[in-house]
Amino acid sequence: MKLPASLGLISLLLLTGCKPGPNSADSEALAASLNAPFDYYINGMHTERFSMDGKLAFELSASRVTHFPADDHAELVKPVLHWLNGNAEPWILTANEGNLHHTAGKEEVTLTGSVQASSSTLHTGPMLLETSQMNIWPKDKLAFTEAEVNFSEQATHWHSKGMRLNLAGNTLDLLNDVRGTHAP
Repeated sequence: MKLPASLGLISLLLLTGCKPGPNSADSEALAASLNAPFDYYINGMHTERFSMDGKLAFELSASRVTHFPADDHAELVKPVLHWLNGNAEPWILTANEGNLHHTAGKEEVTLTGSVQASSSTLHTGPMLLETSQMNIWPKDKLAFTEAEVNFSEQATHWHSKGMRLNLAGNTLDLLNDVRGTHAP
């Protein structure tokens, strides 16, 4: 009977008195990983959150999530948030990075690096909001930023410093230094 190569190698090591095990370099790497500030990571994460009445409230995906137990936050790589509002078109938010944490007892998602939020309505068509940073309170259906914001829909373009998006009220408030153009 012929043994598989890996089983043969293990048998040979056991017969000759050698035992496979970590060398000192492996032990140091293992010790370093046990002292890491994170406790787990997930590649290809997707989660769905539901409202109290059982309706899908939002979906969050990321190519990688790393959880840090010291302050119970998770760092997100390439996050995508599908933020739902009843029968209306969802807002789809993307960013280079993000952070999922709790602030004042509320779950908060902070998106950073080329943040884009897009949606569409029957009246205006496609809408695109671009900024460098955005905070989202999914349960309260609120998003806000103090960073520069560019908002466009059809032939209208707005620029502002700061904005507040209220998904429940279906309103977008551009806050400071608002400038815009409209080409009919």
